[in-house]
Amino acid sequence: MKIIFASNSLFGKIALEKMINLGAKPSLLLTSPDKKRGRGLKFEKLFIEDFAQKQKIETKKVEDKNDFHEIIKKNQPYLVIVAGMSIIIPKETLALSKFINIHPSLLPKYRGPSPIQSAILSGEKKNGVTVIEMEERIDAGPILLQAETELPSNVNYLEAEEIFAKNGAEMIVKNINSIIEEKIRKIEQNESDATYSKKFKKEDGRINWEESAQVIERKIRALNPWPGTYSKMGSKIFKIIEATVQEQTANGPFGEPGKMYLGTNHTIAIQTGKDFLLVKKLQIEGKNSTNSKDFLQGNMHSIGVILS
Repeated sequence: MKIIFASNSLFGKIALEKMINLGAKPSLLLTSPDKKRGRGLKFEKLFIEDFAQKQKIETKKVEDKNDFHEIIKKNQPYLVIVAGMSIIIPKETLALSKFINIHPSLLPKYRGPSPIQSAILSGEKKNGVTVIEMEERIDAGPILLQAETELPSNVNYLEAEEIFAKNGAEMIVKNINSIIEEKIRKIEQNESDATYSKKFKKEDGRINWEESAQVIERKIRALNPWPGTYSKMGSKIFKIIEATVQEQTANGPFGEPGKMYLGTNHTIAIQTGKDFLLVKKLQIEGKNSTNSKDFLQGNMHSIGVILS
């Protein structure tokens, strides 16, 4: 049974690894060409390509949708599983085989490129993963499988990504024969319930200290590692990697939003539009990441600074 897996993402790598662990090993991986990474901008393999080659899975690098089409046409697979592949697959290619997609949301909510980040930003207490039969419209095909998961209140993007990737892979492996033989009832998505996520840019990570600590804390969990959540301390980027919320017992704010205070146990407490943001882990431009206690040992003068 020839099965092709298509992905160029960490989400796909996690799903592929789970499938293999459950005994379902694709015969071919389609992924993107090597990308320039690091300070020297050297070409490096994607995580998923490196993993697939260690698992002795044949790998082909896809330049564009035409290249993708020719590979599918030549290999004639029973099934193509797509999990985070940055190529829009045209209907001519979809007609060549059965295509399914693992999407980390409860479709039709959060269609688009950043469903996990968007759900965390919105404060969703539940989310999930959906396996759909692909059609030309992105994330709009009929639902084959869907599983809802309660999100821990402190879940971050990478943790949620792992949960949904593994859940999606488990559902596919459990139902793979029924998917190929089309024995699963298809459920059409309700277009009136559809919502959409956007592709985030670097500037989306900039912190607005006029917002509440709850909103900023969700942004920190949703947007790390990319694009990251940051402010400015003087001329330096002040990146916040992990934080919690401390509610104020009386009406606030007591100081200017963005002002840094010394919290209990040598923590950094930053005034926001409502409540304090307690910084647990941070990174100053040009330095390694550190916890707030270690940072303050050499930077106590930062207390009282107002982040811009």
